[in-house]
Amino acid sequence: MNRALAPLTQSYVARLARMNPLAQAAISLGVLVLLTLLLVNVRPLVRQTTAELLYILLVLVSATTFGRWPSMLVGSIAALAFNFFFVPPYSAFGFNAPEDALRLVTFLSVALLVSTLASRAQAQALMAQQRATELSALYNLSQAISADIDLNRTLPTIARTSLELLSVTACTILLYDEQGQLVERTSVGHVPPAAATLDVPIRTEQRNFGLLRVARQQAQPALNDEEHEMLETVAAQAALVLERARLSAEATQAQALAASDQLKSTLLTSVSHDLRTPLAVIKGAVTGLLDESIPWDSEARRDLLASVNEETDHLNRLVGDLLEMSRIEAGALSHARTWLDFDELIVTVADQMQRRSPNHCLVLAVPNDLPLVQGNYAQLERVVINLLQNAVNYSPSGSPVEVRAQALESHDAGPQHANPASACYLLVEVADHGPGIPEPLKHQIFDKFVRAAPPERHAEGSGLGLAICKGLIEAHGGRIWAENLPRGGARFSFTLPVPANAPTVLEDVSPHTKAQETAL
Repeated sequence: MNRALAPLTQSYVARLARMNPLAQAAISLGVLVLLTLLLVNVRPLVRQTTAELLYILLVLVSATTFGRWPSMLVGSIAALAFNFFFVPPYSAFGFNAPEDALRLVTFLSVALLVSTLASRAQAQALMAQQRATELSALYNLSQAISADIDLNRTLPTIARTSLELLSVTACTILLYDEQGQLVERTSVGHVPPAAATLDVPIRTEQRNFGLLRVARQQAQPALNDEEHEMLETVAAQAALVLERARLSAEATQAQALAASDQLKSTLLTSVSHDLRTPLAVIKGAVTGLLDESIPWDSEARRDLLASVNEETDHLNRLVGDLLEMSRIEAGALSHARTWLDFDELIVTVADQMQRRSPNHCLVLAVPNDLPLVQGNYAQLERVVINLLQNAVNYSPSGSPVEVRAQALESHDAGPQHANPASACYLLVEVADHGPGIPEPLKHQIFDKFVRAAPPERHAEGSGLGLAICKGLIEAHGGRIWAENLPRGGARFSFTLPVPANAPTVLEDVSPHTKAQETAL
């Protein structure tokens, strides 16, 4: 019970200590009057010593509650009341014996001494409490900003802490911009019309970041030395935050430059072989055709021109992959969307692959009631082309490449697709009969320049096709993943969300057979 009442008692005493001095004196005198009336009514039963101790106790309580001056006033009036009511002759000021005068002087001296000691102890306690509050506020500030480099959060926290620690009405943090002009970054509190301001520099030994400005009303007293020191401490904390943010920004920039250099090096290493091979073929064919000393017949000339055309397409695809990857990383993809019949897209891609890779067999298993999806046709076409080309590159000649598509309900597509705006999801799968994905590359297969086998040993390409697929599918709100099949080979799958307001049919769409087997 005492522990429960202790905080309430301390709060009540603290409110009394903050009252106006006149009100404090009035309360003390009121209690003195009540005590005197009580003692006078029971005077025959109360000894002088008891009355004296009760008056001393009142002075002590007044000193510990209100401070020195109210308690000294109460002590002086209590001495007069003690002499008037409890020292003979009663109800008159005077002494019948020297001993009574000595007692009165002793009482007054003890009252003043107790008042002085108690008020001094109270002042020290209040100062210690204030110090503890300040240290707690500074500790909380250091904890709040120690691991945070976001100035939009840390600077307002610093300004609010300044208001808590100091008797000011507003705190503003101004920082120098690139032109050396002071710019307000945050402000907390209200600046009065006729305000007195104080600026403290926010700086370290190497750099001056700006100013910490506090404002107070003209009628308020100026900040004392302790408050000014506290303000400088807060400014030093702000300087540390700004310095840490600056170093973090420089480290991030240096890391970005290092990553850019690494990307350039990786790009040159990965693409140089793919660029050199078609260029060498084109150069050789064109050089031979220009050599007038060689009598080319029409069939040989046609073969050379076909090689030039094929390698030119190869170069065009390679450069297109590089440009597409740069758009994805820069966030510059086109956001133009239209309703698409995905099975039409698959058939179109199959026709293209038929001419490009005649030695593989493509098996399509696509129902004729697939829902329409909303997306960018060219981007989604690039996804299907890249997945089919990847399957062709990594599967033996003559082996089938299977493409399946189906619609899934939202709850069947997995928790990653929990989107109330989507009625269902379109699932597309491309499976091959190749060696599958090596175990060390399972979690990196969609990274840039990652290939399951070196290009000179097995597959063509720059290692960007799957990374482009991942970027394009995620830009459409879908998900893409890869897995090895128990029978051998790999399966690449992706999903696309189907909005709840998707139309059921498109105008001017000719029907096609959805399940077919065609040569590629």
